[in-house]
Amino acid sequence: MAPRNGSARPNALVVLLMTLMFGSVLFPVLCETSSSNFIFNGFDSDEARTKITCYQSASFKGNNLQLTAIGAVQASGRCLYNIPIQLLDPQTRAPLSFSTQFIFYIQPSTTSDLADGISFIFAPSLSGVPGSNQGYMGIYNDTTNGKSSTHTFAIEFDTYKNPEFEDIDANHIGIDVNDIVSWAVTSAALRTSSSPILRNAEDGYAVQMTKANVQAWIDYDALTNQLNISVSRNLGVKPIYALISNSSLNLSSLFNENMYVGFTASTGPLPTVLYHIYAWSFSSNGGLAMNISTLRGKSDSSRSKKCIIIGVVFGTVGFLSITIVLLYVYHMKFFNHKNIGKDELPLSLREYLPQEYSYRELAKATGNFSEKNRLGSGGFGEVFQGTIASTGVAIAVKRISQESKQGVKEFASEVATLGRIRHRNLVPLLGWSQERGLMLVYQLMPHGSLDQVLFSHPEKLPWNQRLNILRGVASALLYLHEEYEQKIVHRDVKASNVMLDAQMNGRLGDFGLARLYGHDVAPGTTNVAGTWGYMAPESFFTRKATEQTDVFSFGALTLEVATGKKMSYINEKEGCSMIEWLWNLQKSNTLQEAVDPVLVTDGEPCDMVKLVLELGLLCCYPDPQCRPSMRRVVQVLSGDSELPTVPPAMVSPFLFSSLALSSSVKDLSTSQSDDMSFLTTRKWSSVS
Repeated sequence: MAPRNGSARPNALVVLLMTLMFGSVLFPVLCETSSSNFIFNGFDSDEARTKITCYQSASFKGNNLQLTAIGAVQASGRCLYNIPIQLLDPQTRAPLSFSTQFIFYIQPSTTSDLADGISFIFAPSLSGVPGSNQGYMGIYNDTTNGKSSTHTFAIEFDTYKNPEFEDIDANHIGIDVNDIVSWAVTSAALRTSSSPILRNAEDGYAVQMTKANVQAWIDYDALTNQLNISVSRNLGVKPIYALISNSSLNLSSLFNENMYVGFTASTGPLPTVLYHIYAWSFSSNGGLAMNISTLRGKSDSSRSKKCIIIGVVFGTVGFLSITIVLLYVYHMKFFNHKNIGKDELPLSLREYLPQEYSYRELAKATGNFSEKNRLGSGGFGEVFQGTIASTGVAIAVKRISQESKQGVKEFASEVATLGRIRHRNLVPLLGWSQERGLMLVYQLMPHGSLDQVLFSHPEKLPWNQRLNILRGVASALLYLHEEYEQKIVHRDVKASNVMLDAQMNGRLGDFGLARLYGHDVAPGTTNVAGTWGYMAPESFFTRKATEQTDVFSFGALTLEVATGKKMSYINEKEGCSMIEWLWNLQKSNTLQEAVDPVLVTDGEPCDMVKLVLELGLLCCYPDPQCRPSMRRVVQVLSGDSELPTVPPAMVSPFLFSSLALSSSVKDLSTSQSDDMSFLTTRKWSSVS
């Protein structure tokens, strides 16, 4: 709310100084790098040289890691993060999730184009491997290769064809399990669809891994046992389809509980083959590794260190504070301009925003925003599908209408929120544009939104996929509520905002209504916003967005997934809303009658379906104090915790009925909360 007179306006300079002082107090704490979550945008810092150890021919060269030395022949090099990473649960021995991304450069010999390649490894100990040169790529030697006791796992980026090791070509990526003969292998390329097995680069767009900076992404989801690997020469833009996507690898027998991660490379008889690592990030806390950049590596060492300090301070603490100052102290200056001038955003803020696309690039990708590529329209404007020609990445471009003030607000909110968060179950925001109006660029979700499939083609969603989608959304909400550096309340969790990627994983999107808080900050009152049927009863009275209001919305989503019915469903026989009908069934111990008939086999639904129904009711319990946390929800869905006892409903069912009766059409968003259905290849006439 704007101040009533000039005296009520806070002094912007004072606010900024307080922000910087606050940031400087927290800086030493925030800069401590956890052994399971770190980032190096260059390697000339004291921290990098303390926590990374180089063996054999490897060394620090300026701002990068160099895995082989000039003049070294028949040599290998290895650089490892010298703090062990926990990769197995000590009790269950189950593998834990991990994610990494890095930028490398393979420099062939000066006399030929030959180079052996580079690998990312999980090693059981801190050391080099003698005799691991040439064909072994610094990973194994004659003694260790092929032995299960080696406990060494590697992803090789191989640029030389060794027929004796069954290499398919001179530019491939392989998964090596205790053996240099790859367990799985494919040509290095940008996959253009989720279907065919990639037999060679002609099935996609070839990615030549020599003489250019190449970025690699390796993500392992322990929940689904899914290992995804991608590469691209377009730095910072992760391909929409993983090049290798495998769920059959047994890491529990391969890994030790704690292992070391890093890079290896080797050279044969040629003395000038070099391998460089320019940037690296790693995470084993369940989230995706942080985005990396080579920009700082182009400056001198002292200036680079200053930039890193400034970037971390403003990025981790000042980012949210300065965003609030810019948006509220300056009377929502962000919203009052259709174009966001480059001078209006401090460099420290722009640094953490996604990529800025040119209008020309987006126009080319969408066929000049042609009608045939228009996915839909709504109060915010229009959405178009397209493909970035240089990378083959399929995108959805959300173009904000010039007449839509609400659209501009949504733009600012989504960019500020999604600009830095990364999680495998959140819809990735690839970038934005401002040249000719405001635009957001997302990854295109090939299977559309959950509500389109769930309510139109329920037979396409067997129970195992529905459960996996719920687990994914729950994991995303846990990340937003507890694991991100700021607490984020989504405020609009619903089926139309859950997108389905190429592997039918659920990804939560649309952050136009999201609110950010410090983890120890109580939420303030705000406008009532959300979607009828998904909104917690207390939100109408307290006008506060909390984790528990998100839990209620997730519970409503869970009930829809298990019953196949929308929250707007009215039971005509009993004359009551869906949630009241479910509570009545729970009371009479006949809740199984509500299970979607598609999920019923041999006359009975499985026990997990009934458990999920009860979990949904518990999440929708009228008293927010009785609802479980998202952490408990994740544990229940994964089988790591029992379902708490579901108490009987203790309030008048009239409250449920009055809220649900209008849920079919009414949307309370003061910011035009549009769903995420535009991230699909399907068309529709309007977005409600």
